[in-house]
Amino acid sequence: MNHRGNYFFLVLFISASYLAIRSYSCSKLTTKWTVYITNAVSDDIVVHIKSTDHDLGNHTISSDEVYSWTFCQKFIGTHFHGYFWWGSRYQSLALADREIMNTCRRTFASDEDCYWLVLVDGFYVSATNQPFPYGWVKKKSW
Repeated sequence: MNHRGNYFFLVLFISASYLAIRSYSCSKLTTKWTVYITNAVSDDIVVHIKSTDHDLGNHTISSDEVYSWTFCQKFIGTHFHGYFWWGSRYQSLALADREIMNTCRRTFASDEDCYWLVLVDGFYVSATNQPFPYGWVKKKSW
């Protein structure tokens, strides 16, 4: 086979590999997560959310409102961190890491949810969005 034939098969192989990798959506190779943060304090809170790959920026969550985002879990090391301000109070905590996702994981299905509830006394996480306090685990105080 000549060089042109080798080049053609190389391009064909790379193209097929690229399409095969691209055709796997988040739900086929990895878990798609949606994280919800509910503000249950009487004032606005501000949260800055970021991971090693994504900076979601600052978000103001009014009282009784919910902020959410969706991401694909990486094979190695998914980690989203939140930095919270409520008036003069400040707190930071992991919002999605191995421990939190194990707490929230319910079905090993393609889609999972994780719920955060911000209260006057701290931050609670749950795999379901049941009325407080059923199923909620306190992770950190203000």
